[in-house]
Amino acid sequence: MTDREAVLETERLWLEPLRASHAAEMFDLLSDDLLYRYVPRDPPPSLSALASRFRRLETRTSSDGEESWLNWIARGKASRECVGRVEVTIRRDASAYLAYEIAVASWGKGLATEACRRVIQALLSDYGVTKIVAEVDTRNVASIRLLERLGFRRGALREHADFFKGSNSDEYTYTLARESGAGA
Repeated sequence: MTDREAVLETERLWLEPLRASHAAEMFDLLSDDLLYRYVPRDPPPSLSALASRFRRLETRTSSDGEESWLNWIARGKASRECVGRVEVTIRRDASAYLAYEIAVASWGKGLATEACRRVIQALLSDYGVTKIVAEVDTRNVASIRLLERLGFRRGALREHADFFKGSNSDEYTYTLARESGAGA
């Protein structure tokens, strides 16, 4: 397994391992209600709550030791500003769950694709992950396109997976397996 504290790099981004100290930079970005349109969460209630969450994630391991938590802050090389984050949970069976958030002001610029592609490369080559899973609300067309662009394959449809923000959420499960040409 590779160094969990290593900074990953792409053409336009640095992916820094998440730290509690990133909370101040990320609070406004993560406070935008548009980020939560298709997820059953709300923006962080306060800077201290976000710092506390980041502090827990900074441990890189669940309290029972069953999961590794890899989380990166995406920082633009040109601007040096945080533009989002990528979250990964690796399980003992070598599967990983992927999630991401990109600042609304950065939507449509390919930054999520670039960041996720680099993280996927690291997961498959450095962390021994054999399968990456992402769950997405069926209404979230942009995320569906992103996952398909990254080589994920649509699997199960889970109807009424959740109820939030006044409506039911159906979810697709997308999977990327090592043998499927991951991240192409």
